[in-house]
Formats: sequence, C-alpha cells, structure tokens
Amino acid sequence: MIIESSQNKFFKEAMLLKDKKYRQKSGLFLVEGQKQTEEIRSGWNIRQIFVSESFAEKNFYQDNKKTFILSDSLFNKLSSTETPQGIIAVVEKKSYDIGKILKESGFFAVLENIQDPGNLGTIIRSADAFGAKAVFISKGSADIYSDKCIRSAMGSIFHIPAIPEIETKDILELMKKEKVKIFAASLDAKTYLKDTAFPKKSAIIIGNESKGLSSETQKTADKLIKIDIPGKAESLNAAIAASIIMYKVSGCIDA
Repeated sequence: MIIESSQNKFFKEAMLLKDKKYRQKSGLFLVEGQKQTEEIRSGWNIRQIFVSESFAEKNFYQDNKKTFILSDSLFNKLSSTETPQGIIAVVEKKSYDIGKILKESGFFAVLENIQDPGNLGTIIRSADAFGAKAVFISKGSADIYSDKCIRSAMGSIFHIPAIPEIETKDILELMKKEKVKIFAASLDAKTYLKDTAFPKKSAIIIGNESKGLSSETQKTADKLIKIDIPGKAESLNAAIAASIIMYKVSGCIDA
C-alpha cells in the first residue's frame, strides 16, 4: 500500500523529527539516503524505513511492519535534500557507558561549542577515520542528529560513540581520574603539535570556530598545543585543525 495522506500517523511522527526539540523528546532521529542507511550497524534500532514510490519500484521494495512506501510528493516533504534518493530511516538514539569507554587505551576527542553542523559531522568522521575511541560533544554545540551533521559524518556516527550534551568540565574531571592526558588546541599555546608526544591515553579538545576554548577549559588541560602554520593564514577551520591533530595523535599512539 502506498501512503498518500499527510495525516498518516507514522508520516506525521517522522515529520516532527525534523525539529530538534522533538528529536530530544522522542529519542529518535532521521537518517536519509541509501549509503547512509546502509551504514547503520547492528546495535542500532531502526523503528521505520520510508521509501518513495519511485524508489520502491526501482528497488523492488515491499512495505512491511517497518517499511512504508510514500508517494513521491509525500516523500519529498519528509526529505531534507533537493534531490532525494528515496529512502529515510527513523532510528533510535543510542546511550553509552562513559565510564567504561574512558577505561580504554587510545585517544578521545572533546568538542566544545562547535556550532556548525557541517564541521561537527566532519570532525566525527575524522575521529572515526583516525581511530578515536569516542567523541564527546559539549552542550551548546550543534545537534549531532541534525540532517547536515549526519550527512557530513558519512555514517561515522554509527561506527564510534559520539556523545552529545556533555558538560566539558565534568568529562575532563572523569578523564583525569582515568589518567587520560588532556591536550587543548589553542592559539595561545607555546608548544607545537609537531613537537608533542601523546601517551596511550590521550584526549584532544577542540573549541568554538571563532572564540576557541573557554579559559576554564584551557586551565584544566594538561598542555596547550597548536599547529605550526608556515603560510600566511592566521588560523584553520575547526574541522581541518581537528583532523590534522587527530592524524598526528593516531600516529603516535599506534607507534
């Protein structure tokens, strides 16, 4: 059966998930696109899958208890892209045991007030690529479950723990108890990234795109570091800086 009415219960609930407040209230979010939905790993619960009528015809989809076929016009209303691929999943958010995660050896990323969802998703993707154990995202940052962030992360949100709404002070205190050495990226640093050695348990903190890290966070860190920039640019985009640092950290820890 093809759903053509915007009053359909499941369609109406899915439409509400385009709003951050309802995502927070319901504990659900939308994942759009064929590649993105294929990246959803076991351990994540998919509530519903919506496919467009044309996608269903092309891919021989049949509606069942979890899969619903929408008319193309209705699907386009649910989609957040200009050229919809024809598939959207409703997924339950996942909770993590932070204490257990911090007992692992490796490196962690802490993001403080990263407000651009594209930057946030790119950092999560880089953290996944370079082997981070988890990404902790502070309150005041962009919503990791927004469409733009999920698309920028390219499925990495399903590969490593990305934990939002963290109090920076609290997570840094927990890290210190677990003997994690904390490095903060700051233009005020005296030590360059290239001259920095990272122990087996390390964390890097990346701050707001324009304001950087809060003074309190910088004081809490064990060491401030910065990237040596021989060119004329004064600074780097937050996502690029985070990626460079995580690449360096990964190489040190794996050595």
